Amino acid sequence: MRKYGIFLIVIVLFVLAFSPMVLAKYKIAFVPKLIGIPYFNAMEEGGKKAAQDLDVEFIYTGPVTADVAKQIEIVDNLITQGVDAIAVAPNDPAAITPVLKKAKEKGIVVMTSDTDGAEDIRDVFVNQALQDEIGYTVMDELAKAMNEEGEFAIVSCGPTAWNLNTWILYELQRLANYPKMKLVTIRYAEEDVQMAINVMLDLINAFPNLKGVIGQCSTSAPGVAEAIEQAGKSGQIVATGLSVPSMMAKYVKSGTVKSFVLWNPVDLGYLTVWAAKYLLDGNQFEDGKEYEVSGISTKPRYIAKDRMLVLGPPKVFDASNIDDFMFF
Repeated sequence: MRKYGIFLIVIVLFVLAFSPMVLAKYKIAFVPKLIGIPYFNAMEEGGKKAAQDLDVEFIYTGPVTADVAKQIEIVDNLITQGVDAIAVAPNDPAAITPVLKKAKEKGIVVMTSDTDGAEDIRDVFVNQALQDEIGYTVMDELAKAMNEEGEFAIVSCGPTAWNLNTWILYELQRLANYPKMKLVTIRYAEEDVQMAINVMLDLINAFPNLKGVIGQCSTSAPGVAEAIEQAGKSGQIVATGLSVPSMMAKYVKSGTVKSFVLWNPVDLGYLTVWAAKYLLDGNQFEDGKEYEVSGISTKPRYIAKDRMLVLGPPKVFDASNIDDFMFF
C-alpha cells in the first residue's frame, strides 16, 4: 500500500512538472505600422480569429502613430517577453533590421506581413498580393477613370515604406501604356487622413489642370477623395488608390472614386498567424505550392526565391460590389 502511495505521488509530481509545457500555447505577435486605423483593425480581427481556430495566443501591439523608434521598442519588448514568433509591418525596413536580427538570434520565428523588410533575416514575408499586380491594377483603374489622359498626382504615406514605394515603381512602369497621362508630383501624408486632406488641397491649388490622384495607402486614399469633395472638384478630379471599403464607400457612392484596389486584410491577418504556427510546428514551405488554409477565402502560394507567401490577387472595388464588403 505504501509503495502504491509513493507511486501516486511520483505520478502527480511528474504531471505537475510537465503539464505547463504540454498546455503552453505558442505566443505569436503582430506589430503593425500603427494601431487604430481600420486597415490594421481588420488584420487584428483576422489574427484573433486564427488564434482561436489554431489554439495559439495572439498578441497585437504597435505604435499609435507611424513611429519607427516606437515600433522598434515594441519589438524589443516582445523579445524580452519571450514570444515564439514576431511578424512586423515595418515603417522603415532598414531601421527595423537590427532588432529583428536580435529576435532571430533568440530563436524567435521572424516574419514580415503587409510590407517587407529585413529580407536577409525574416523567415517569410506574408504578402497581400504580388507587387507588380498591385501597382499595375491601381494605374489601370486610374487611367480608366481619367479616360487615359491628363495630369495626375500620387499622395503616399510614409516615404520609407517598402510596399508603398514598390507599388509606385510599378505604377510608373505601367504609365508607359498611357502616353497622354502625366505624373506631376508625389507627396507624402504619413498614415494620417487629415494630413492627406491638407496635402491634396495644396495640390489642387498648385496644379490647376490636375485630373486624377492616387491615394497610395488606406488613409491617404479617403483623405484625397475628401479633399476633392471639400474643394468642389468632384467630377473634375477623380481619385483611386488602396484602402478599405468602410472608408471608401462614401466616395464611391458620390462618384468621386470610380474604383479602388485592395485585398481582404482580415484574411491577411489570419494568414499571418497561420504561417507563424506552420513554421513553429517545424514545417517548411514548398516552392510553388498552393496551401489550403481553412479560415480564408483564397489559396496562398509560396514563392521560394523571395521566401514569400502570397495571399492572392488584388481586388477591385466599385459601385457594383462595395456594399458586399462593408464589414472591413
